[in-house]
Amino acid sequence: MIQGEIKKLRISEINNEGEGIIRLGDERFVVFVPDALPEEEVTCRIVRSKKNYATAKVIERHNYSPIRIKPLCPVYGKCGGCQLQHIDYPSQLELKRKTVYDAIKRIGGVPDPCVDGCIPSPSQWGYRNKASIPVQADRRDKFLAGFYKNRSHDIVPFTVCPVLLPKLESNVVSLISDMKDSGFIGWNEKSHHLMDLIRHLVFRTAKFTDQSLCGIVAGRSADGNEIRKLANIAATHSDDLMGMVFNKNISKGNFIWGDEFSTIHGKPVMQERLGKYRFNFEISSFFQINSEQALELYKYASKMAAGEFPGNILELYSGAGTLTAFLSEVGKHVTAVEEWPQASKYLEINAKLNELNNITGHSGSAEDVA
Repeated sequence: MIQGEIKKLRISEINNEGEGIIRLGDERFVVFVPDALPEEEVTCRIVRSKKNYATAKVIERHNYSPIRIKPLCPVYGKCGGCQLQHIDYPSQLELKRKTVYDAIKRIGGVPDPCVDGCIPSPSQWGYRNKASIPVQADRRDKFLAGFYKNRSHDIVPFTVCPVLLPKLESNVVSLISDMKDSGFIGWNEKSHHLMDLIRHLVFRTAKFTDQSLCGIVAGRSADGNEIRKLANIAATHSDDLMGMVFNKNISKGNFIWGDEFSTIHGKPVMQERLGKYRFNFEISSFFQINSEQALELYKYASKMAAGEFPGNILELYSGAGTLTAFLSEVGKHVTAVEEWPQASKYLEINAKLNELNNITGHSGSAEDVA
């Protein structure tokens, strides 16, 4: 295929990024077509052509796939946060099952692996308990906050996000407004100007306790006046905001967090409840972003781990000890391993909080400890 060439193609399948796929020439050549679904015939323009694959852009759609639905998000397709909103939920679940099936078959070398269907989430919308919002500054907007466009660092301004918990969505909108009104300036990735400050806003809201925690990630240290303004924003927020944390990250990489954390307001910890267990964690600790589905996942995992006879269980990448608590119900003893210091600390705290006496935590990489 030649770049710029116009082709009429029939989509046969989709990948896990929601792109339509056509396989040509004994399936050795693959064409990827964003926003095209199985059974759709599309006229498209080849925008890139390599030896074994090409990418194309839809010019005209001649019919609609039965699995296509209208995305709920008004900026879907521009924002890079979601890839599957134009696909009905049962088809999303089957796509995820097939992704696991293909990986085990191709990478694991298992000819026909048995992969059960995905267990549906109790909530398809309004479930996400964490939002990480990059912030930039440009000539038109000194505090441009939103999500990145697909495969870029250009920002789509945040207005609404239907996958966030409604309370979290409201918290984010309010925080962005307060930060703008207080005169804060977003980060310029190219210049790193001394006036620039805010790189990310991170907000977490618990589904079952309503507690919230806010993190401000900055590219430099904040001065006294900036700290006072941030503390005032936190103090005027809702009563469920447990605290605001300041994090300094001067690195040029994509990892959000730096090594320096300080508490601006309240305390640096919040609590979520899953079933009969309570879990404390900090702004940077790993915690499943769908609390309702996490509860179902942990129940299922502990049931599978129980087997016929209880024994010792080794859990790697344990985070703040959420799954660990459920595993403690079915194992004689659980050894939990976590590398990230903030999460590892709360693994121990949560074991004590829930009076779990058959857990031992190890701080370090899974490769080294195990």
